[in-house]
Amino acid sequence: MTAPRSHLLEGSPRLHYLEWNPHASRTVILLHGNTANAWWWEPLAREIAAEYRLLALDQRGHGDSQWARPAAYSPIDYANDLARFVAHATANAEKPVVVGHSMGGMNVLAFARAHPDSARGAIAIDIPVTSTRGRDRYLERLKSLPVVTYPDLATARARFRLIPKEGAVAADVLHEIAEKSLARTDEGRWTLKFDRECFFGGDGMVVLDVIKEITIPMMLVRAGHSRIMTAEGAEHARAANPKVRVVTIADAHHHVILERPEAVARLIEQFAASL
Repeated sequence: MTAPRSHLLEGSPRLHYLEWNPHASRTVILLHGNTANAWWWEPLAREIAAEYRLLALDQRGHGDSQWARPAAYSPIDYANDLARFVAHATANAEKPVVVGHSMGGMNVLAFARAHPDSARGAIAIDIPVTSTRGRDRYLERLKSLPVVTYPDLATARARFRLIPKEGAVAADVLHEIAEKSLARTDEGRWTLKFDRECFFGGDGMVVLDVIKEITIPMMLVRAGHSRIMTAEGAEHARAANPKVRVVTIADAHHHVILERPEAVARLIEQFAASL
């Protein structure tokens, strides 16, 4: 694996992204989950074969990409950003495989439905195929919570937690992720690098209906112990569309890209090779 290169895509919003293996022949585009950023894919980048060019996007309102004002954080907003990014990043190459985790997986679904000619295939990792009103209320409450800041980087790093807080993610991985997920405020304190307005409440679409309409090859990856992508939801997705393949990674939790990056990397390679 080469060290990642950092790039900016100008436009509205301005988008930051990381690139590994820039001269490789096959392209995989990676979308992180809510509150995360492109660096969350680095453990996977260490595991994937060198023949894959990886492009990890900081989605709008996250990491070093521009925040949307007025706030615009629906799945179709993210999907249109991805379409613009794909056109830029693969102008003279074959169509990419697009991969998203959690919220990023939802945005991959929205993209696959709206822009089916822009990708060879799509992978959504541990997404909520079905939801509840209680979960939607929880997402709405997140938006109203105050922004937490810390007096110094060491304190901010020590307080960093995954949501949900579960799974056997290595301490050194968490340390690296925390370092890349924090930024200094104008007052000299430290806080997480994402726009709280992205918690708009709910998922912004009926996921199962979108899955039914997708026409490109698609894989759904479920973490075996996930409380977000339930086994029942995965079966509903499998039954909804013959182009959808469902794979479960056993002994893993929602943050499977951090907990089992090697297993996710093998699935991406196998899926891409099958197209």
